[in-house]
Amino acid sequence: MIRHLEAAWPQEGCGVILRSGAGEGGSWRVIPLPNVSPTPHVAYAFAPEAWLQVCLDADARQEEVACVFHSHVDAPAVFSAEDRRQAAPSGIPLLPQVSYVVVAIRGGCAASASRSVWSAGDFQTVPLALADFRFEKPV
Repeated sequence: MIRHLEAAWPQEGCGVILRSGAGEGGSWRVIPLPNVSPTPHVAYAFAPEAWLQVCLDADARQEEVACVFHSHVDAPAVFSAEDRRQAAPSGIPLLPQVSYVVVAIRGGCAASASRSVWSAGDFQTVPLALADFRFEKPV
């Protein structure tokens, strides 16, 4: 996920994380998606056909969308007003059981991250440690 978001800079990168199984024994799969927003340096959008394919593949593999992720270019890792508007038009979440991860990418490198979840009628956001997303050894 981090590599995809860093590689997308200076545009926003995006994608989803799928989960299969329950509890600690479940597996996770990161699916990078192209950003088709007309203003990709300040917004992200999934292509409808790419989103449909993710949903069909997830269904066939008995997976569920656990997380939608995207980056903010040289801006804070906060769930912005635009992010809220897209995730919950008219104040109703499109994917109420899905978390949203935002990663700030500064100069092409991940700088900070946050996670937002729908709770009590709004999105609640908490910071995330970037170390949680790095599995390779530093060079």
